[in-house]
Amino acid sequence: MKKYLPIFLFVLSPCFVFSQQNDEAKTTHHFDVMLAANLAMPFPEMKKAIRNNMGDAGFGISFLCLSNPLSWGKVKKTSPFRLGAEIGYTYYGRFKSQVFANGFGGDYKTSYGIAKLNAVLRFRPPHTNTFTPFADVFAGGNFYLSSIRENLGLLESSLGLQSVDFGGTASASFAKGIAVGFSLGSVKPDKGRFVFRLSYTDGSAIRYIVRNSLRYDPNYNQLIYDEGRAPLRYMMIEIGIGI
Repeated sequence: MKKYLPIFLFVLSPCFVFSQQNDEAKTTHHFDVMLAANLAMPFPEMKKAIRNNMGDAGFGISFLCLSNPLSWGKVKKTSPFRLGAEIGYTYYGRFKSQVFANGFGGDYKTSYGIAKLNAVLRFRPPHTNTFTPFADVFAGGNFYLSSIRENLGLLESSLGLQSVDFGGTASASFAKGIAVGFSLGSVKPDKGRFVFRLSYTDGSAIRYIVRNSLRYDPNYNQLIYDEGRAPLRYMMIEIGIGI
């Protein structure tokens, strides 16, 4: 992650200078809130855990809420720091498997995605301007979540039949990262602002269900699958609204 830090700082530095030069409003927002759509782009070493038909990318939703730590007391002061948390989920797709048991075949679909829960520390100009850049450092957990269900046909679904859930797997990864971005819009506290955020996440290995490994085990009379391991490493673009 260290090799990407100078690049982020190089991109962000002119933004802070520009923001300070246009500090006409001197409006202070003690909260930074963002609700955004996200697009995740795994690095090559992580792609073996994804292998979807969307270029190995994923999409989802993120929510972030930060506050000025110097506003927590009775006397509220301006500060270039915001502290809080973010949560989100990114859907990476699904794959289908055909499994035979005792001469009968069935179709099953495995859906998978990654949830995130991070503590976030943000550095930004103390006052909110029309254009307000920011830089984040974060750490927390990423969680690979998958589920295996019957793949019902159109007729079965139209009849109201419910697919059977055969479980899945979950894997946790300690993750850390950095992010840069900006918010753009009105300086009034009750007005929404456009938010753009680009982040890099690096974490410990995750366990995932290997594609096409689902099969029936007659000894245990249940479906089984193989698990693989891959490092957690991806870029994410988040675009949404905030205050």
